[in-house]
Amino acid sequence: MFGVGMGAAGALLMLVQMLPAKADDASELQTKIRAALRTAKTFVQTVTMKGSPAAPLGGTATFTVVAPNRYRQYVASRPSGADDTIIIGHEVYGNEGKGWTVQTWTDRLVTGFEGAVFAVKVVAVGSDQTVDGKTVGSFVMVDPRGAKETDTMNCTYQKQTFRPISCSDAMSTIEFLNYDDPNVTIEMPKNAKRTD
Repeated sequence: MFGVGMGAAGALLMLVQMLPAKADDASELQTKIRAALRTAKTFVQTVTMKGSPAAPLGGTATFTVVAPNRYRQYVASRPSGADDTIIIGHEVYGNEGKGWTVQTWTDRLVTGFEGAVFAVKVVAVGSDQTVDGKTVGSFVMVDPRGAKETDTMNCTYQKQTFRPISCSDAMSTIEFLNYDDPNVTIEMPKNAKRTD
């Protein structure tokens, strides 16, 4: 009888280990990842996109963050061209190849712009993985550029710091680089024309 009970307990333990992570685990990891991004002095997020109806030849987007309040988004897609946006506080500078313009944005607009970088939404916690000889954590998040809430990306993160490393799905990859790098800066554009 004792052997049968131990076998059943072992089977139950295996079943529990195979079940998806609880919502609390995803919520807790989401909080830690968001805090890790918000407390980084700098980081760069590089997105590489495959072709889509909006950009048939694909493209790249690079988001640069310099705390406490400087953000840069540089998007290049063919045949559309390039779009460069810099936010310093509430001043938003834009350049689509015709020179810099500047206007003042509200908190709501600035928060909406930076949301794609900071508002990581974790939907499931995965198992640990080995990447380049190091143990990293994994999770599934809602794709910030997805068309629906069910569009997700598989991601990895540094276990000690909870900083994301990379994410991918069928259409794009995201790499997180240059955490706390003093060489990463965002300069205010000169001679910007005010448009507000």
